[in-house]
Amino acid sequence: MKREEIITLKEMTRHGVIKALLDGNMNNKEAAKSLKLSIRQVIRIKKKVLENGPTGVIHGNRGKSPPHAFSTVFKEQIITLVKDRYYDFNFSHLSEILKEEEGISINRETLRLWLRPLGYGGKIRKKPPHRKRRKRSEKEGQMLFLDGSPHHWFGETPSTLILCTDDATGKPLYGLFQKEEDLNGCFKVSLEVFKKYGLPTLFYLDRASQFTTTRHKGTHITQSDKKLTNFERAMQELGVRLIFANSPQARGRGERINGTLQDRLVSEMRLKGISDYKKANEYLNEIFIPKYGFGKMPKDSTSAWRLLPKKVDIQNIVCKRFNRTVKNDNTISVKNQVIQLLPTHQRLHFVKAKVTVNQWVDGSYHVFHDKFGKIPCCLCSTENQKMSEVRSASGVRPAETYTISAGERSESEPVELLNELIPTAPD
Repeated sequence: MKREEIITLKEMTRHGVIKALLDGNMNNKEAAKSLKLSIRQVIRIKKKVLENGPTGVIHGNRGKSPPHAFSTVFKEQIITLVKDRYYDFNFSHLSEILKEEEGISINRETLRLWLRPLGYGGKIRKKPPHRKRRKRSEKEGQMLFLDGSPHHWFGETPSTLILCTDDATGKPLYGLFQKEEDLNGCFKVSLEVFKKYGLPTLFYLDRASQFTTTRHKGTHITQSDKKLTNFERAMQELGVRLIFANSPQARGRGERINGTLQDRLVSEMRLKGISDYKKANEYLNEIFIPKYGFGKMPKDSTSAWRLLPKKVDIQNIVCKRFNRTVKNDNTISVKNQVIQLLPTHQRLHFVKAKVTVNQWVDGSYHVFHDKFGKIPCCLCSTENQKMSEVRSASGVRPAETYTISAGERSESEPVELLNELIPTAPD
């Protein structure tokens, strides 16, 4: 028994023309012109209709699998692999990983066709509203993005990736995973980028509080705050301009790079079994960023990176800075941390002196006087004022080598002994 064939509207139209041809109402040339086929094709279809009737207009390949089509067994194998191991990969990434990990070469559109009805591939992204396009920077190092991206990157708890990317090339430069985005993390990422590449022309940033002072709704909304944040101050000293965006869409390229990493990096770290900050940072900066393949060549091959200023310790610029007045016991206090200032060759005490305190990204404190330069110092416990750690100039050893309590030293203590313990400042 022959199976029932369904004839489409197009095939019914074609049968009507062939029937008119068979009835002598038109010739082969007219039929070919009407069907937009060659005369040879019309003759072939006419012959099939004479042999098989109306079903002769149906294409012979209908219902047949192409010779290059994948088998049902192979399709089920791919679906099983995705369910067990690759359930969080997008289709393009999955195509690459299957070839790399399983030795299976399959097109992403085939994967989309098989897996989208099963719910894989993530949500279908809606098209964003129309916005005016900003031209990409022409030179590498001309404009950088620096932004924090909170997400479930690895493990059971959310974390934040602070990432610096280049606008001209669209490539990530350096990233750091930590619990949340803060000033210290942004400074760490900036330092790594500056040491590796140099100084950029400008940063394009959001209006996070670590970057700029933003006054929110209230009666003071029209007031201006001219006091620079530590980030603004540091970039001003280095000659790096800052531009602040009013919306995430204004920094769309940077946001899209974050989205790419949220998709691909999460899957790869999960596949590698990475679940802690140290391994995640190593994988990101040593493996993932070097092989990142979505960048572009800059329009202008001339680099916009500037060399770091010579004879300047950049860690004393890219840091938190505080101004303090020394107390009568030669101590200063920074955020509940008491710091004991030690005597120098030029000056035995700094009572009432104005000093600058720099807190580096590693947490260490470094104290400076406008006239006498760097002052040796050490940290005090807030409970008993005992020295816990020495943070001093050029090679003074930690607290176990030289400890002193506040008020313990007498004026008669030999200066020679102090000179042995504390480096002599240059004349």
